[in-house]
This record gives sequence, structure tokens and C-alpha cells, in this order.
Amino acid sequence: MQEVSLGGVKDFNFDLRDPKFLDEDALWEEAKRVFSKCKDCRMCLPYCPSFPALFDAVDRHDDDINALSKEELATPLELCFHCKQCYFKCPYTPPHEWKIDFPHLSLRYKIWKFKKQGAKLTDKLLVNTDLMGKMSVPFAPFVNAVKDSKPVRVLLENFMGIDRRAKLPPFNAQTFQSWFNKNRREVKGENGKVALFYTCLLNYNYLDKGKALVRVFEKNDIHIELPPQQCCGIPFFDVGDIDTVVQKAKLNVKALKAYVDRGYDIVVPIPTCALQIKYEYPLLLPDDPDAKAVAQRVYDVHEYLWNLHQQGKFSRDFKVSMGNIAYHIPCHLKSLNVGYKAAALMRLIPNTKVKIVERCSGHDGTFGVKKSTFDMAYRVGSKLFEELNASSADTFVSDCPLASNQIELGTGKKPLHPIEALCKAYGEEL
Repeated sequence: MQEVSLGGVKDFNFDLRDPKFLDEDALWEEAKRVFSKCKDCRMCLPYCPSFPALFDAVDRHDDDINALSKEELATPLELCFHCKQCYFKCPYTPPHEWKIDFPHLSLRYKIWKFKKQGAKLTDKLLVNTDLMGKMSVPFAPFVNAVKDSKPVRVLLENFMGIDRRAKLPPFNAQTFQSWFNKNRREVKGENGKVALFYTCLLNYNYLDKGKALVRVFEKNDIHIELPPQQCCGIPFFDVGDIDTVVQKAKLNVKALKAYVDRGYDIVVPIPTCALQIKYEYPLLLPDDPDAKAVAQRVYDVHEYLWNLHQQGKFSRDFKVSMGNIAYHIPCHLKSLNVGYKAAALMRLIPNTKVKIVERCSGHDGTFGVKKSTFDMAYRVGSKLFEELNASSADTFVSDCPLASNQIELGTGKKPLHPIEALCKAYGEEL
């Protein structure tokens, strides 16, 4: 099916309605077809662990794809963490006739695997961000105090498979939703009205980023409402639980469509969640016109503010210089295909310089914390850490809180979200 997506029209090889979608023979045949193109190109060798695993297997069998075992065919698909960097460089993605779509092939494999054998209870718990958040926020001071202690980390590693070296997100003492309901300021809303898809990460883990967003939007006379919402569903891609993803997509589309019908735009502060709603929901709900209607009104938070700037309505009442910023571009922001609007906004701050760093942090969702993949994730991010450390920047910035976690682990320096940088430049107190 065709969708306007990454860099243009993509005829994705991903259709849940296809009667052969879960057919094992059809799956391996598609894997062999894709791998036969990848093995002769090898442009994606440095991108992620998937491609070295594929090329090593092919080389062991003297370039014979048909000689690969099912385990060798599956390993590259297991190691794909859906950064989608291969979309940016691969010359054979749709609309090319070969229609190489490695990330969706990996997802198809994980769905097939989940349908066949399920997933461990610990893995299902790890991706259930709503449940983990609701359980942890009421006990946040205690959870934050003990989560990095050695005995707890040993237990998490042995029973949950979470590497003891991984940096885990903190938990908010109150949800973003609760803070917003008590602390929002009334504005006229003459510069827009938005339905904020605030994401699990802001609601349960990174309250200051949510506060900063609200203050920046209030500064720019933008009215905010919080629609009912659940996790966007993308963490469940890690285990292939497509039924849960579809269920969450349906609930979120229904809630967001009610605001679209009232003239609201949908603003999302985390690129991964924006990508999910804008480009994956229409694929997950191909027969639901509301999914497409919602997708068309989704904006990255900085894309929305930059549009305001182009109309001459964005406030440049900055009080504080941010000095030299090293700005990490998350992979999923590139996938959104909206340009680097956060960098453009930060460059409006007086006496502020922004250097863009385009390297993958390697974190993804659970890839950067699981014991089985931690070393690979850290290796992927190591070049990013080196470049950031060499930048001599006053401040590191990234749109992705999980990438920021990985950056802090690799550099010892905690990054801001771009919206936090703008908030600080306005002189707003949180």
C-alpha cells in the first residue's frame, strides 16, 4: 500500500491484511529476496548490528543466500532496532522497484515469532510503559533511590535481563498530566490550539521536559489541551505484539480525531511517538480513514513552532544566551522528514551557536538496556559520544530522552531537550 512517508511516497511491503503475512515460507522467501540485494550493496554495513550479522553469514556460505539456515536468516531481523537509518541511504527503498524495506521486514518477523511462541513475561513487562509508569510514579522517591543500587541492579539483570551498566530513566513524583491540570496558565490561544500527545516519557519519566514545553507554548500564546491517550504502542514492536499495538492505535486515533474535528493540531514532543502516529498508524489501521486524518495533523513540536516563526508570530523575547550547543539529531527525527527545525529555533537565541551531530545513539527502546544487546548498543553510540566529547560544547541537546540517557552514560553530561533550551533562553522558571 502507498503512504506519503519518509522522503516521499513509500510503497511499503507491510500489509497486515495479506493472507501470507504470517506464512513462514513467505516470510523466509521475502527475507532471502531482501538479503540478496543487501549483500551485494553493503552500504549499510556501519549502521547497526543487523547488517554485519547478515554479511558475515553470507560470507560463511560463499555468497549463497539459499545456504543460510533459518537461524542465520532470523539473526539480522532480531538485531534490527528500527532506527530506520537505512531508509536515508538505501537506493532501493520504495518507490524503487525492489522495494527494500528492512525495518518492516524485521517487524513482520517479530510479529510472526510472537504469534508462534509469544514472549517472556519480563520482556512484555519491560515494554509496557503505561503499566510501569503507573506502578512507579506513586513510589518515585523510593524507586529512584534504589534503582541504581548494586543489589537491585543485580536482581534486574538476573530476572529482567536489564544490563546492570545501563542507565535507567528516572520516575516523576507526579505525572505530567497531574502537573498540567494544576499549573497551566490561561492564554488567549490566538497563535494556535493544540492537542498535546505528551507521551509516556514525559508523563512518567521526564516532567521537566513537559513543563518546559508548556511554558514555551504559553509564551507564544498557544492553547494546549490534553486528549485521553495511551502509549503510542511502538515499544511493543520490540516483542512483535502487534495486537496490542493495533489496540492502542485505535484508542489513540479515536481520541485524537475528536480534537482534529474541533480544529486542533496534534503536537508531539518525542520524534519516535510522532513517527508512530504519523506514518505507522495508517499502516496499522489501513481501513480506518480517521487514522489518515489524524496523521495529517501531526506535528513535531519544533516543526510547529517554526511554522509560527515563519508567520512572524514566534516570540524572540530571549533573556539568556545558551552559548555553544552540540545538538544530537535522533534517527527518528530524520525519519519524520521535517528538517532540523529545533536547530533553526535555537539559532534564533542571541549569542548561541548550534553544531549538529548526526550519529545514532544506539539506544532505541529496550535495545540499549537489555543485557543481550547492551554492548552492541553502546558500540553503535560510541562514535556519537566521541564527537560530542570533542565538541567542547557548553550544552548537549537531543530530542530523544532515551538517546539522552545513552549520551549521559557515554559522556557523563546530561543533555537537554531543545524545548528545554528554548525555555531556559526565555528565562522561564520551572
